[in-house]
Amino acid sequence: MTARPLAFFLMKTLSCFLLMTLLCATSAFGQRTISPASQAFAQQAQALREIQYSLQELSAKVEALEQQQFTLASRLAALERGGNAATKDDLAALRADFDALKNEQGKMRGEIVSDLSNKIKTIAEKQRAAAAAAAEQQRAAQKSGYTHVVEAGQTISAIAQAYKVPAASIMKANKIKDATKIRVGQELFIPDP
Repeated sequence: MTARPLAFFLMKTLSCFLLMTLLCATSAFGQRTISPASQAFAQQAQALREIQYSLQELSAKVEALEQQQFTLASRLAALERGGNAATKDDLAALRADFDALKNEQGKMRGEIVSDLSNKIKTIAEKQRAAAAAAAEQQRAAQKSGYTHVVEAGQTISAIAQAYKVPAASIMKANKIKDATKIRVGQELFIPDP
């Protein structure tokens, strides 16, 4: 894979990853308070922007190396065509420079891929940890309570009366928007009053 398609692929991958992270962070920022998970997403989005900037810098360096490689290849071709001033020593030295530049470019490409892969992996691990922490925080935020299995003819208000809990609390705990949309056999979490 040449440097330009590699850089394009990496930039496209980073852009998609950055967009996904920003969308997650933006939806979390829509809340009135900023949770630790939202702060972590924002930090990860910043880290991704920094990686993207680094990738642009590295792409510029690779492009400069390609230009040097092209210049050396042109000089090498001219010497090989046999100009009078060309000596075997000059040709050998130029060939060595060309090969060294080619090796350096290959090493740089490998380092770019490795470095960016490690950074993306680190960010993805932080995102998973932040998501797990947010889920754990949400579970911990739930109060203790009971599990109730809806029976035929029961309504939210009847269940609320039986447990002496406001119907709104049951609806909120179970993320129910329409109280008429419960069904027989459905498990409801009933928070303690």
